[in-house]
Amino acid sequence: MPKGKLTYRRGEIYWVTMNPTVGAEVQKTRSCLVVQNNTMNQYGEVTIVLPFRPGSKQAPYAVNVKASLVNGLDKDRFVDVGQIRAVSYQRLRDKVGTLEDIYWQQIQQALNIVLGFD
Repeated sequence: MPKGKLTYRRGEIYWVTMNPTVGAEVQKTRSCLVVQNNTMNQYGEVTIVLPFRPGSKQAPYAVNVKASLVNGLDKDRFVDVGQIRAVSYQRLRDKVGTLEDIYWQQIQQALNIVLGFD
């Protein structure tokens, strides 16, 4: 448990064990983007993540990300904002990389669409 220690940060990508799941929830261990703020990451027992899915997708809830040395993705993928999920810190495994700043505006827009804030 973090217990006041910031061990993962917003914008970092980690392998996250998603199983067990129910219905159409994203399954398996997959790379996920941490979107929860760092205060909650430091003191909370859960964090909010967005899973990466293979390929690309043209949808208002998807953000296409090109693989790079910085983000550590093995191939181009898309962030599936429609599968936003709170997970226990115990589900986080190895760090993959850090998402580049160029994607954040699109992620914020997709979050606003999915959550209905705009």
